Formats: sequence, C-alpha cells, structure tokens
Amino acid sequence: MVVAFFALFLSALLGGLVVIAQCSINILPHLLTFSGGYLLANTFLHLMPELFISKVMAIHVGGYIMIGFFLQRFIETFSAGVEHGHSIAPASGHYCVKNYKILSFLTSIALHALLDGTLLAHGHADHATQEGLLLGMMLHKFLEAVALMIVLSGFTLSVRRMLFYLTLFALAAPVGLWLSSYANHYISDYGSIILLSIVTGNFLYISATMLFEASPNHHSNQLTLWISLLGATLAALVEFLL
Repeated sequence: MVVAFFALFLSALLGGLVVIAQCSINILPHLLTFSGGYLLANTFLHLMPELFISKVMAIHVGGYIMIGFFLQRFIETFSAGVEHGHSIAPASGHYCVKNYKILSFLTSIALHALLDGTLLAHGHADHATQEGLLLGMMLHKFLEAVALMIVLSGFTLSVRRMLFYLTLFALAAPVGLWLSSYANHYISDYGSIILLSIVTGNFLYISATMLFEASPNHHSNQLTLWISLLGATLAALVEFLL
C-alpha cells in the first residue's frame, strides 16, 4: 500500500508540474485516449467480472454501478469534466472557467480522486492485476493534474497557490486508498462490494467519456481508435497474461 500511496501522489504532482514548467502538451490528448482505453478495459475485464461473481445479487450490483455512473455525472456539473481531461481534449475551447467557483471546483475533483483511490484497496485481486490497475490509475492522475493546472491558470492564481492546490489534489487519491484500506477491517463484504460498484460506475463514465472526447468535434478518427485499442490491449494483456 505504501508504494501505491506514493505512486499516486507523485504521478499527480508530476502532471501538475509539467504545466507549471510550461512543457509542451501536444502529446497529452493522445495519452488521454490511451488512458481511456486502458481504464475502460480494466473496468470490463477486471472490476465488473469481480462484482458479478460476488455473493451480492446482480441487480443490486448493477444498481450501484448506475448510481456511481450518475454520481460522476453530478460531480462533473461542478468540475467541468477536468477529471477526464476535458480541458486538454481537442476542440475544448468552449469551456469557460469563470462559470465555476474555485472552491466547488476543487472540492468536486478531490471527491472524485478520493473515490478513485478506494479501488486499489480492494484486496481480492492478484498482485499482477493490482499493478496493472495502479499503472492505469497513475496515468489517469497524471492527466487529471495536467487538466487541473490548466484550469487553475484561468483563475490568475499565484504559482505558490497553484502548487498548494496541486498538492491537495495529489493527496486525495492516496488518502482514499488509506481510508478504504482502514475501513475494510470494519465494513462487511456487502458494503465493500457496494463501494466498489459505485466506483466502477464512476470509472465507466470517465473512461467512456475520455474516448468520446478524444476525437475533434466528436467525429470518427482512426488514430484515436488505434490509440484507444492499444491502451485496451495492454490492459487485457496485463489481466490475462501476468
């Protein structure tokens, strides 16, 4: 858990520092597409099968997945989609940061990151699968932090204040991992499956949205298709071969 804690924190921190250092972000939309394919494959090949073979009734699992899906949709009304890289997606100039108050914006994306961290505390997966999920989560946090810092730059904040907010965001997923690991000793298997189902619905929404927003003006694009398939294939190889 210690390795995952620091890996999540450092990946988010690095993503934010890339923006502060004003590095080129031309490749980041392609990383976003790759990440979407990777996370969607993880959702279908690992998270959902694990939920549906549990002792919890399938209709209950499906219901909580749906709750998680729409919970993320609700969060997005405050965060403007930064958690799936909206501000770094092609043709995203319609986004207007001034429509959102900074406190509600930061709170919503921190809540999302907190939920993300709970996935890695679910102890039924084998070691190789957990490593694959951690890899996908690290890339996800890196891209989220990039999008976050691009949006924060629209608030004309000082670099020190932006670094403070970046650090808080980078800590959110590791704290979610720690809280979930601690809570696993006190909640029932049913409660654990409920939480995992909600986060799975959350992931399903985000990964699908990443792929939908990957193509300019939402038109079919062969390059983004192959990049997303590459990400999904890597996740499948991690799941089945390691």
